Amino acid sequence: MSRLVTNKFKIHIAEQLVESLSEIDPTNLYLFIGKTDEWEDENDPPFPTKSVANTQYRYWDQMMSAKKITPSDVKHVITRIDWSFGSDYFAYAHDSNILFDNDFYVVTDEYNVYKCLQNNLSNGVSTIKPTGNGVNVIELTDGYKWKFMYSIKPQDVLKFTDDKYIPVPRVGIDTIIGRQKDVQDSAVDGALDVINKTSNGHFIVNLKDFPTNNSGEEQDFIIGEILYGQASNTFAELIYYTSGNTKIIVNPTSEKFIKDETIRGLTSESFSTVFDEPLSTYEFTSGTLTSVQNSTAMFLSFSANNTSDGLYVNSTIYITNNAGQGEQSKIIRYDSQTRKIIVDSPFKITPNTSSGYIITPTLDIKGDGSGAVGRTLGNSTHGITSTLISERGRNYTYASTEIYANNKIGSGAAAKVIIGPVGGHGKNAIEELNAHRILIDVTLNGNEFNYFTISNDYRQFGLLRDPISKEDGSFYSSSHADQTIKLKLLEMSGRFILDEKIYIGNSLNESTANGFLVDFTYRDEIRLNSTYGNFEEGLYITGEQSGATAKINYFYDKDLKPYSGDILYIENKRKVQRLSDQVENYKIILEF
Repeated sequence: MSRLVTNKFKIHIAEQLVESLSEIDPTNLYLFIGKTDEWEDENDPPFPTKSVANTQYRYWDQMMSAKKITPSDVKHVITRIDWSFGSDYFAYAHDSNILFDNDFYVVTDEYNVYKCLQNNLSNGVSTIKPTGNGVNVIELTDGYKWKFMYSIKPQDVLKFTDDKYIPVPRVGIDTIIGRQKDVQDSAVDGALDVINKTSNGHFIVNLKDFPTNNSGEEQDFIIGEILYGQASNTFAELIYYTSGNTKIIVNPTSEKFIKDETIRGLTSESFSTVFDEPLSTYEFTSGTLTSVQNSTAMFLSFSANNTSDGLYVNSTIYITNNAGQGEQSKIIRYDSQTRKIIVDSPFKITPNTSSGYIITPTLDIKGDGSGAVGRTLGNSTHGITSTLISERGRNYTYASTEIYANNKIGSGAAAKVIIGPVGGHGKNAIEELNAHRILIDVTLNGNEFNYFTISNDYRQFGLLRDPISKEDGSFYSSSHADQTIKLKLLEMSGRFILDEKIYIGNSLNESTANGFLVDFTYRDEIRLNSTYGNFEEGLYITGEQSGATAKINYFYDKDLKPYSGDILYIENKRKVQRLSDQVENYKIILEF
């Protein structure tokens, strides 16, 4: 049986953790430090283990202090991918199984984040940095198309951005105002932003001679076989050929054949030489309208064909400038003598004699949504060079395309529609960029209101969820917690030493209680952790190494009930010496 845990499940778990810190009855999450005693090898701390003895007991015993993590300390993050001149980026595709394994988004030096929607179709390099923060797709002359997703706020650059990760804001929480809010609000569910051209179409190839075999005898090519261009190293499928003819039609797999090269049939083993540059089977023309009767009838420029009635029928005319600019309609009639066209849908703004136009093959979009309109660009030298979206439409979950003109001209071109994510590009950056990691950023500053030692070191830190107060049994929610026990002393003799074992009894081995000395909070007050047994008022303590003694005058218990709550994360490290002016910044990445 095959199973799959989807990325959305991982994101959901990450979102649950982030949201839990802001709920009416929130999760109480703490960063804690611990372990003052030395590792066996101080230069090589051991890996933490997940045994019950450690995760439920030992790490608790070593705990010294804890600081509460606030909602502003937590963000979704993604891997940092800096835009770089000359790098290639993976284009978003709804049917790609490897999208999230590739670099399909970038962050620029302005800390703007963009998603790659098209990479010039050949996975070519990006040479123009995307800029701007508008809601429309950004089309650049290097062939790349980008979608602005969001800008990283200055405070988030400082707190959540490093050389490995960048933050991703939450919809409706971090994006109440600003450009990302505009992007979210303008996103259209099921809109089509990209159509990728997958084939330029068929090409006419004129041959110098009839095909021959190696002996020089005439031998036909075979329709459907693959032809190989020996100079261009190009392959093409043979679409049309008749015996005794020097004109063939082919469908190149990539580049077209070149003039004067030898082409060979891989099945027939026949060969011939290309006479001139192959040209597209499609018709293309452009110019300025010479006369306009109305919104459906107009006359093309004098450069248009004047010998073949109906030549442009089923092609699309697109107005490139002046009146009617940006509108398009399909041609249903063409009179070559007068160069008059009739279109099937009237232009909303009637073009005039200053209106420029292009006529190219028609691109139809079919699917379960509505309103999407596409068009083609090209020329006779290269065929269909690109496919564009004129109207994005909405509510598509699947779509296909057909490129056609009429039975006189053109065939073979193809394109693929790319369906956006649910809600549209830019609606939900966390889901679209697969932000299933959480970065927790916490700063420890000095003694943190006397809860953290500034006289000793520690070797362990971690995350603790929902501990219970030892004082009243409720969930602990204060900003800090002291997990040492404090002893107020009398009758002190000698000087206790940091990190030594303090015990009650005739010897450490026979002690009824013991623990490590963390620090002196006052001249006559000490703190202990990793304690065992009960330190009771009126009893005497002894330092294992110093031999110092004192009487317990008063006992202050730990803030947190030991072994309550859950330790979610633990990390062992080399010792960190704490000082009064020291600031430590912890960045913890949780990946789901």
